[in-house]
Amino acid sequence: MAFGGATKPVSELMFNKYDKDKNGTISRDELRSLCYDMGYYLSNDELEWACTLIDKDGNGKIDYKEFADWWKTSSRFEHIRMPNAYQTQLICYIAEVFRSYDKHNHGRLNKKEFEKMRKDLIRHHIIDEHEHQACQFEEIDRGHDGSINFNELIAWFKDIGVLDQIGIHSS
Repeated sequence: MAFGGATKPVSELMFNKYDKDKNGTISRDELRSLCYDMGYYLSNDELEWACTLIDKDGNGKIDYKEFADWWKTSSRFEHIRMPNAYQTQLICYIAEVFRSYDKHNHGRLNKKEFEKMRKDLIRHHIIDEHEHQACQFEEIDRGHDGSINFNELIAWFKDIGVLDQIGIHSS
């Protein structure tokens, strides 16, 4: 920081500190180190869950924007805790539904497949038809590649509160 210069956001300072190899992304091991240094030890399962939540475009890398979006939330470490049993069951169900519409096992859904899956999720009361009627494919497709992967879907569920609405009375 120079005199008269602007200070960098804490998220950028933390990102740069833990991007040990300076490749512009935070790896799983780098994220584990950051969490550990902040007093949060993550098991392998918790680390996997944390990466699923933070890596919203699902490309296997946590870039600065994804990191900053996660870092700016006051409950950043609470969000990466393992889901409770009911949330885990719901996520498994969502994964099963996702796979059933991913006919070619590419790990992605195009817009047509997504719309069919969305109707199925409404029919099974996972999402509310009226509340989430205007869910835009383009909004969920964070990678802007014309398809939605599972990480993007889970990130959207987290953003709209579907995963937060359940298990509020967790132990």
